[in-house]
Amino acid sequence: MTRLARLHVERFRNLEPIDLEPAAGINLVSGANGAGKTSLLEAIHTLSLGRSFRGNNPGELIRHGETDFLLRAEVQGQTPSHRHRLGLLRDRRGMTLRVDQEAVSRLSELAHRLPVLALHPQSDDLVLGSPEYRRRFLDRVGFYAQADFHAIHHDFQRALRQRNALLRRARREPAWDRLYLQTAMALETARRDVLEGLERAVQVLIDPMLPGHRLGLRYLPGYRQDLELDQALRQGAERERDQQVSLFGPHRADLRITLDEHDARQVASRGQIKMLVVALHLAVLDLWTQARGEPAVVLFDDLASELDAANRRRVLGHLGASEHQVFVSVIAPNAIDGDGEIGARFTVAGGRLRPA
Repeated sequence: MTRLARLHVERFRNLEPIDLEPAAGINLVSGANGAGKTSLLEAIHTLSLGRSFRGNNPGELIRHGETDFLLRAEVQGQTPSHRHRLGLLRDRRGMTLRVDQEAVSRLSELAHRLPVLALHPQSDDLVLGSPEYRRRFLDRVGFYAQADFHAIHHDFQRALRQRNALLRRARREPAWDRLYLQTAMALETARRDVLEGLERAVQVLIDPMLPGHRLGLRYLPGYRQDLELDQALRQGAERERDQQVSLFGPHRADLRITLDEHDARQVASRGQIKMLVVALHLAVLDLWTQARGEPAVVLFDDLASELDAANRRRVLGHLGASEHQVFVSVIAPNAIDGDGEIGARFTVAGGRLRPA
């Protein structure tokens, strides 16, 4: 199984130097507000994805008075030979990344070896936030679930940047328009495939997580649904020339989430939204496991405040039965006692972590 075997943290947020050997199952991290428990979860997320789940300003992650931060980890795969050492050093100018003591240039090298999924108070944006949040969510699913998704996404972004640069200069290059259309359609096809798998996975989970309700997912492609993309581009050519930017395509796409065939943003209660988000993320974990043959690392910030006791038992029961490694932050050490089997307990006070 993929799990974080060791974690070393220096000069990150308000944390004192940390050397952590977590359990393979559920790890409970407790501490008062501002003590550093969320910072610990952020450090794990940053080591995988290069940014915190609370933002991407490196200056906010570097401990006050320092010039950089250092994160190191040992990640255990399915067999003893599948053990990797990851490292990330970041200052205000950039990052230095290492895998097994060798320099690498892409964050995907770390994310592939340490797949991390985070649930936190801002995760409700998956339902309530802008389309950009849902696009990022769907693309992250694709990155882990499809071997060629990263390359497809990269090719489209390159074509989009070039096309926008030409529009700003009031130029049209048919070759770049053709490449833009080709890469856009490839990304749209890949996203629809990802969404099909996600919808199958979430249907298995929705009844245990939200009994008696139905969840629907629909891809909105970023242009009129009664048109093909090439038609939308032809009809909108004048608008694009006037605004000097590409107005149609996957970068404008959205994911419509429905509860009982109605827009979830309009009909779901706050508690239902939280469980919709949890169910979607748990479905992602199942897809990752199917695609990779091994589980992931799950971060759940402020669990006791986010979910009531009944829903906590549902979620922790599901996670406990899986092979995913889980890190849960709470304020009170006994906040979720009885809700699930805890593998290890830690407390944070004044940025210092110790076993509970």
